[in-house]
Amino acid sequence: MTVRTLLSDDARRTRWCDTFGAGEDSILVYNDLSTRMSEDGRHYHTMEHIDEMLTLADEAGLTSPVIDAAIWFHDAVYEAGSKHNEDLSAELAEQFMPRLNLSQIEQARVTAMIIASREHRSKNTEIQPFLDLDMAILGAKPERYTRYAADVRQEFAHVSDWNFKLGRKHFLKGCLRRKQLYLTPLFRERFEAQARENIKAEIERL
Repeated sequence: MTVRTLLSDDARRTRWCDTFGAGEDSILVYNDLSTRMSEDGRHYHTMEHIDEMLTLADEAGLTSPVIDAAIWFHDAVYEAGSKHNEDLSAELAEQFMPRLNLSQIEQARVTAMIIASREHRSKNTEIQPFLDLDMAILGAKPERYTRYAADVRQEFAHVSDWNFKLGRKHFLKGCLRRKQLYLTPLFRERFEAQARENIKAEIERL
C-alpha cells in the first residue's frame, strides 16, 4: 500500500513533541500510532487523514493538545465495518494518554470526542469542532472526494459490490437527510454546500 502524506515525518514528529513532549514514553506512543496508521488494509484511514485533519485544525484555529490527541487516536483501531472501532480506539487512548503531558480532564475530553465520532452527533460545543474536522472530507474538492470514495471502497474490498453499494447508499442518504452535516458555523459555511454536491454525485455513480 502507498501511504500518502501531507506532512513530512520530521514536521509531524516535531509537532507531536511540541504538543505532547519529547520524552521516551511520548515517542513510543508516536511510533505506535504511526505504525497503526500504515497497517495493511487501510486506504482512507491512513496518515494522510491525520495530516489533513491537523492541517485543517491549524487553518480553523482549533489547534490544542486535546484536538491533536483526538485526531491521532480516533482511528487508531480500525477494521472496516466494525461497530467497535471507536470504543477500542478510546480504550487505546485511555491506555496511552497517561504517557503524554495531558491532564486527566484533557484525557476525558479526548475520550469523549472519540466516542462521539461513532455517530458524529453531539450537543457539546467542545466536541463539535472535532467532529466537523473528521467530516470535512465530505466537503473536499470533487477530485479529492472521488479518491476518498475509492479508498473507502478498497477498505471494504472483502464486501461484494451489491452489499457495499447498499450500505454506502444508506450512509450517504442518511447524511443528506440531516438538516445540517456540520455542527459549527465555520465548517458549515466552508463545506456544507460542496459536501451535499459530492454526496449526490457519488450516489449517482453507485
